[in-house]
Amino acid sequence: MAALDGMAAVGDLGVGTARTTHRDVIDRLRRAILIGVLPAGTRLVQADLARRLRVSVTPVREALRDLVGEGLVDFDPYRGATVHSPTLAELEEIYEIRTRLTPPAVQGSVDRATNSDLAEAEALGAAMEATSDPAEWVDLNRRFHAVLIAPCRRAHLLEILTRMSDLSTLYVGVSLGGDSGRRERGDHDHHELVSAYRARDVGRAVTVSLKHVADTLDDARAALLRGPAPAPAGGELDGDAGDRSSGPDL
Repeated sequence: MAALDGMAAVGDLGVGTARTTHRDVIDRLRRAILIGVLPAGTRLVQADLARRLRVSVTPVREALRDLVGEGLVDFDPYRGATVHSPTLAELEEIYEIRTRLTPPAVQGSVDRATNSDLAEAEALGAAMEATSDPAEWVDLNRRFHAVLIAPCRRAHLLEILTRMSDLSTLYVGVSLGGDSGRRERGDHDHHELVSAYRARDVGRAVTVSLKHVADTLDDARAALLRGPAPAPAGGELDGDAGDRSSGPDL
């Protein structure tokens, strides 16, 4: 896909007031990527992004570095940063690894998870049901699953699964496209998973987890085969949509 001009592609990221924190910037860029305001292959020019977001270049640079780690952004020393283009081969590889490594992580966590862990997972699940923002849902989903496997206390296993979860961010977002029931099915699985943990039912927790992974894989695969969905009108981002050209600050 031909690279798009970074300024034109982020015209919808204008904000009414400056937000200078790293977290604000990374959340806005992640959201723009996940909902298609910044399509796959888009060049991400730091100075242009900084002007549109009304921040300095430093938090933009830091945010792009973190988004590289999440698999949402690619960096090439000659082309610079671009929005990652998802592929079926990468999707299959990530989810094969997750399918193999999720069972031991869940098996080691069910009996160790505290009431506090489960309460946190339930709160994250409730936040997922309440939000209308797909990018926020994706981020909460990642945090939900991290809370539930952290008690396994297997550092190397968690390191690999955390990396796979980061790389899954784009594909979880892709899996939401074009299927109004995808989020509802995911929310249902989350209820079932917490219920299995509370019952200390290791077998059921593993079964629900693997079903959840398999369903996400199937939905993401189908979405990739359909092709990219059109970006929502106006980007559906908070703040004024602003000027889509490379003109004045928003």
